[in-house]
Amino acid sequence: MPRMPGVHGLAAVLAVTGLVALGVAIGILLARRARPRATAGPVVPSPTGDVASGEEKFRAVLDGSAAAVFVIDAGRVRYANEAAAALTGASPADLVDRAFLDRFHPESHDIVRHRVLSAPSPAVAGLRYEARLTGPDDRWVELTGRALDFGGQATSLVTAFDVTERRRAEEAMRESERRMRDILETVQLVAVLLDREGVITYCNPFFLELVGYEEEDVIGREWFSAFVPEEDRESGRATMRDRMQLGAVAAHEETAIVTRHGDRRVVAWSNTVLRDWTGEVSGTASIGADVTDRRRAEEQLQHDAFHDALTGLPNRALFIDRLQAALARLQGAMARGHHKGMFAVVFLDVDRFKLVNDSLGHSVGDRLLVALSTALTTAVRPGDTVARLGGDEFTILLEDMEDREEAIAVAERIQSVLREPLTIAGHEVFATVSMGIALSAPSYRRAEDLLRDADTAMYHAKALGKSRHQVFDSSMHARARKLLQLEHDLRRAVDRREFRVHYQPIVRVEDGRIAGFEALVRWQHPERGMVGPSEFIHLAEETGLVVPLGRAVLEEACRQAAAWHLTSGGDLTVSVNLSVKQFSQPDLVEQVDGALRQSGLPSRLLKLEITESMVMENTDGAIVLLRRLKALGVHIAIDDFGTGYSSLSYLLRLPADTLKIDRSFVSGSGDAGRNVSIVRTVVSLAGSLGLDVVAEGVETEEQRALLADLGCPLAQGYLFSPAVDSEAAQALVTGKAAMVRRVVGTSLDDRPT
Repeated sequence: MPRMPGVHGLAAVLAVTGLVALGVAIGILLARRARPRATAGPVVPSPTGDVASGEEKFRAVLDGSAAAVFVIDAGRVRYANEAAAALTGASPADLVDRAFLDRFHPESHDIVRHRVLSAPSPAVAGLRYEARLTGPDDRWVELTGRALDFGGQATSLVTAFDVTERRRAEEAMRESERRMRDILETVQLVAVLLDREGVITYCNPFFLELVGYEEEDVIGREWFSAFVPEEDRESGRATMRDRMQLGAVAAHEETAIVTRHGDRRVVAWSNTVLRDWTGEVSGTASIGADVTDRRRAEEQLQHDAFHDALTGLPNRALFIDRLQAALARLQGAMARGHHKGMFAVVFLDVDRFKLVNDSLGHSVGDRLLVALSTALTTAVRPGDTVARLGGDEFTILLEDMEDREEAIAVAERIQSVLREPLTIAGHEVFATVSMGIALSAPSYRRAEDLLRDADTAMYHAKALGKSRHQVFDSSMHARARKLLQLEHDLRRAVDRREFRVHYQPIVRVEDGRIAGFEALVRWQHPERGMVGPSEFIHLAEETGLVVPLGRAVLEEACRQAAAWHLTSGGDLTVSVNLSVKQFSQPDLVEQVDGALRQSGLPSRLLKLEITESMVMENTDGAIVLLRRLKALGVHIAIDDFGTGYSSLSYLLRLPADTLKIDRSFVSGSGDAGRNVSIVRTVVSLAGSLGLDVVAEGVETEEQRALLADLGCPLAQGYLFSPAVDSEAAQALVTGKAAMVRRVVGTSLDDRPT
């Protein structure tokens, strides 16, 4: 096959060799013209004079040349240098006067005869041709022929180079390419080969399937203009140029390509450079896998990690991240002497959300949260962040504020939006929120601290009546810390048994004799002294500590009442209040039965006090539970009667033994007014139903006398005695001490636990 000059860097060698060989050839031919051809041997005799001297010089040059040089006359070798002898494996003497074609394999005769030895036209003069030599070692040479015309005699100057190793390398490369092509045609990956200019020289069927083209539409096209997104093309070309210069590529990378239909697919490539047989970089080979689905899944996972699944809003993690970034910007601005970058955190909690879940179902509750998230998003300013922390709690990050009034304006706008009912699954739902606002300040360093203070302000808003907002101030934090310390002390108090049971006498109104006691809990704080229930019972309810506390009070009250029963021989009752959480304990009956058995107290002497509201939350379940307790032999008292539902139908169904009239009615019973009528009605109703009645909060002799006139049999209050410790109560039982009236308002809170 013909090869253009200069392809393999031999142009200079051939040029010099050709000039020298031409001189030698002229000398040889002139010498041969000067005398007859010798028949004794193949060696050309040396001419005389200047011609001989020139020929010898040219011979010396050619004999030292790396290029094989032949002078061919009438198809026979007239001259061959040492390189030609080394190339053919014969001595120069064996080459001269022999047919030039005898040195070539028959399959190469035509190309040597017609391409190398025939007089080529000037347009193709200097072309090089490859031919196979004779012999078992399959050697190949590259030939260049130049015709010389001396008086019509056809003479050729032929130079030759051994290209056997090059051909073997090229063949090995072609074989490697064939094997690679076979692999790429079957492997379940996309494959693309590019030349140095980024032109596609090969692609496999899987690539064609991915991009939606036929092979003829792809081969020869520039990669970047055909398949790379427009915004990435120039940078891609620059990277390609750098890689070709450095001879190295990124081993692994993920890039986007554009298909025929305009879709973007992400491919994870493994790249390598391609080199030709000389070692020069000729292009790149890339094999890749379509990872679009994986990338989308990763992006979805990333989104899910920072967004709420129900509402699609940012979640706590993303909100904290943005809040921390806002803090950093504010601190940076302040470090530069700027006073911009003010922001605020709004913490929102949906009021009475549990009622929606309990009444309409959790699916409606979820829809309500989604509707609320939409309403909140529309109520805030562009650029503000609305997030859902979890449950029914939302937060808003208000950035770039001028003053606190902007945050308040957003809170008011939210309340205005939520004044209209939301239609959820065919139900009209009125949703209100309580909001706490924490304003940015130089003292804040952590996002969690801002969130904490906004949460504190929100609970303050709830305590003030819900459906409102409160801006955080330091006093709220002080109260929160105090409450936290109280909770800490309360938990330790349960473990350390710091609680004490005090007993307030319940007396017969007619003669003032003690009929029983109500057990009331006190906290003997190691630092603060005796603490009344009003300071800790609510917190005990919230934390659930009221359950172990209430159980301890029940057991101690039963133990003490059993001791009184043994010492006095009388039937003094003991009343123990049950909390809401205690009443909902599944093993309450077992707890009561255990306290009775452990103490030995007759069950008829134990009264368990409950409120109307506790029963009304689950009337049927409450009635079943009360009947189980009644089966133990204990008595049931309805505490604070008249302040709740006071439904006669429910009262008839409840297995109650005693009604306790709330102190709010008794304290006003001295007035001839409505309270007196209520007390009279309750006493009459209880009598009709065969129930006992206890009036609470009796503080004056006038109140006692009125209760006696109304027929109320039992009463308790400061008029008779405050709650006292067990030793003082024991003295009252044995008659060793008389009940002492106390001035109203000077004792600890004696309200029931």
